[in-house]
Amino acid sequence: MPDDEGPRIIIDEDWKARAQREKEEAARQAGKSPEPAGDNAEPDPVSFPGLVNMFSMQGLIALGVLVPRDAKEIMVDLDEAKYIIDMLMMLRDKTKGNLTLEEQGLLAESLAQLQQAYVLRAQQLQESAMREAGLGGQPMGGTGFAPISM
Repeated sequence: MPDDEGPRIIIDEDWKARAQREKEEAARQAGKSPEPAGDNAEPDPVSFPGLVNMFSMQGLIALGVLVPRDAKEIMVDLDEAKYIIDMLMMLRDKTKGNLTLEEQGLLAESLAQLQQAYVLRAQQLQESAMREAGLGGQPMGGTGFAPISM
């Protein structure tokens, strides 16, 4: 019997720990030892690209694009992703005329990437709901919820 609740969206509360593990793994693969996450670690300097990248990473995690290798399910939260996209759009509007060309480009590219991934995920969720309701034919954007390659 199909599930009447629709697609299952799982909210992942452990994304910060996963992001830290992924950062440490990437540093190990790059051949340098990561700085410990303890009290002795100095924070990165505050920068506009760092802020945009932080929001972008959160959006990609909310869309299930960034997932841990050992994940058995893909976590998707379209509401969170939309909120992050809206935040970046507000940031773009409020900083208009005050950014360097590189900062404008980074912000525009990040927004475009998140918006594209959002549309793909929304289509996948809609297709999944239609299939579960017995209304689905051929999928428009692919099968399942595999990570979106960007």
